[in-house]
Amino acid sequence: MARIAQFVIVCLAALAAAFPSFSRAEATWPRDTVRVIVPFAPGGLTDVIGRTLAQELAKSLKVPAIVENRSGAYGLVGTEYVAQARPDGHTLLVGGGIVALADALYPKLRFDPRKDLVPVAMIERNGLLLLATRGSERFAGAQLPQVLGWARAQPGSIAVASFGSGSISHMALETLKTAGKADLLHVPYRGTAPALPDLIGGHVPLMFDNTVTALPQVRAGKVRAIAYTGKERLAQLPDVPTFTELGLPELQIYNFFGLYVPTGTPAAVAERLNAEVNRIFRQPEVVAKFAEMGAELHPGSAAAFSAFLEGERSRWGQLIRSRNIRPE
Repeated sequence: MARIAQFVIVCLAALAAAFPSFSRAEATWPRDTVRVIVPFAPGGLTDVIGRTLAQELAKSLKVPAIVENRSGAYGLVGTEYVAQARPDGHTLLVGGGIVALADALYPKLRFDPRKDLVPVAMIERNGLLLLATRGSERFAGAQLPQVLGWARAQPGSIAVASFGSGSISHMALETLKTAGKADLLHVPYRGTAPALPDLIGGHVPLMFDNTVTALPQVRAGKVRAIAYTGKERLAQLPDVPTFTELGLPELQIYNFFGLYVPTGTPAAVAERLNAEVNRIFRQPEVVAKFAEMGAELHPGSAAAFSAFLEGERSRWGQLIRSRNIRPE
């Protein structure tokens, strides 16, 4: 019996040695409040994602989970904060496309998105809509081929707004200029909020915007959607064609948000968080809530999210370097 007991002890010790991070992480996490860092101001899509996540984590982890909004520099302020946080699983980031764009756009960053952040899971993605003003007779009924034709005939004469220099809407415009062989004038704004009124008022004729902020304006008849960057037509706007349908497959572009933790966070914690994201954002009522906003929930594995990120980094890095794009 003594030998059997000794054998069992040796086996248990071997198992503990084989899975040290798992056993330690499960025993100590979460110890305290989990903070979900949203790198944008309250009220937007990222904030809704963060609060949905925090509310559900509090229930399943049995500890407080709160949202902290740390906005600034198109999401860089909050992203850097998490990248430099203690990797104990108590500080999480709901980050956007800036994680894929940052190293190409900002060569002097104080952190490395590749090295300092671990992708846990994608949460949401949404395409962009090319919107046209109704405040101009010329653009009130114009379709994409006409717009591109005008731009080719008079280079630089047609302005297209984005919600920020270096943003994904700016990347969409630069892609359209190349793929459509048209010289369009970029007009960057500091966010959607100041850009949309100018589009509605006819001060700028076109704009690339997220579906989530664009849909209410389209539904209200204040602006018109010309084309969509998603793979398939947007369910809420079935009459609006995709760029792929219009012969521009290069314009299949998504803005996206996902969950990240600081590098060094125990693997078991990251795996548990991945499982939580997939559970939370696959619930039918949650899917329906976001779909109504024009957002497509897209959770999955950490490996799939990492592969997607690397593809985005490569794609946009090449564009940024070739066009020497710098945020203003």
